[in-house]
Amino acid sequence: MKVVGVITEYNPFHNGHKYQLDTLREQTKADYLIVAMSGSFLQRGVPAITDKYTRAQMALEGGADLVLELPVLWSTASAEYFAKAGVYLLGNTGVVSVIGYGMEEANPLMLKRLSALLQDAPRSYHTALNRHTRNGLSFPAARAAALSELLPDYPSEDVKRFLSQPNNILALEYEKALITYNNAFSSHLEGCPITRIGDGYHNEEVHSYYASATALRRLLLNSPDRLAADGLMPEHAASLLLKNYRNNLCLWADDFSQALYVKLLAEASYGFEQYADCTPDLSRKIIKHLPDFVSFEQFCMCLKSKDLTYTRISRVLIHILLNITNEQYRSGASVFYAPYLRALGFRKDAAPLLAQIKRRASIPFITRPADALQQLDSSCHFLFHLDSYSYDLYRGIQSIKNGQALPNEFARPFLII
Repeated sequence: MKVVGVITEYNPFHNGHKYQLDTLREQTKADYLIVAMSGSFLQRGVPAITDKYTRAQMALEGGADLVLELPVLWSTASAEYFAKAGVYLLGNTGVVSVIGYGMEEANPLMLKRLSALLQDAPRSYHTALNRHTRNGLSFPAARAAALSELLPDYPSEDVKRFLSQPNNILALEYEKALITYNNAFSSHLEGCPITRIGDGYHNEEVHSYYASATALRRLLLNSPDRLAADGLMPEHAASLLLKNYRNNLCLWADDFSQALYVKLLAEASYGFEQYADCTPDLSRKIIKHLPDFVSFEQFCMCLKSKDLTYTRISRVLIHILLNITNEQYRSGASVFYAPYLRALGFRKDAAPLLAQIKRRASIPFITRPADALQQLDSSCHFLFHLDSYSYDLYRGIQSIKNGQALPNEFARPFLII
């Protein structure tokens, strides 16, 4: 049985995602595809456009055989932790042998060189990185500049361009995580890069059949009927997204503005340094500018600076909102990042896959949230509680926007397609 895993967000599921799954199945001759998907909140520090069950259904109808939820502790983390948690989760199924991922630029040799270099970074790298950050570069720019110095056989601009593209950065983190996982568990997981086609990740306008998720979210606000009429998403995915949009179930960062403001105001006297990724300087800056708060997105722009990216700030604010702390990062790493397999749904014809996972997985396989705490070691309970809290917050904001109470996940049926 050949099983391939994919780590993703599907925000929302679009033609490029369908292409990736189809291409992976064809290239690897996979019998089954498992998706490790973010739940309610995402790696850029924003809520998902629609709930995890809807996005899991999009994936299952678009080619996936099983959808597992990536714990929110790591789905909202930096690229390094996001990738590591996804690799560990898929590896611990006991059935995945290949992990597929997208890249803007297919340069496997540079990818291998960079991942090996960062996995065991020499002192010269850290020296160069510190020099560039002291000179005012943001961390991503400083890292690119430092790495270009350590790869003299590649033109500096090629390295910087490679590292400026988000899917390439994630690909680099996946390869690093694969090295770590294989060394730790004497495993042989392999990476399988798929070159992204169509519009770029950050394109805000639709330029092709393979539009970016960014452009599709913008289109949803301005011209929602085009999503289906122009074939910019698989038909089933467009139908699900439009249904949620028309029922006021799609959420944006600013839908959480009031909840965030109350949280920041209540804790301003204590500071925010305990929350993941929040430095003392950023904590002081949040407190200083709290009187200027108008909305989630406006506050991110207010705090943004040359050395603090919008995404970094948004991620910290989501961590504050969800009570994600540095101590939980340490605890999550101590239980190997993803200590359970939380299934959101599967295809009926994938029953043999589930049977194999139940036999071979090295961690508990959860299909009913009500049974989770009984299946898990007590050291892992906080991770599951975080997942439940994040979904309850997301569902609560949906309920307020929709005007009626929506069921919590203990009352949600398991998806079977």
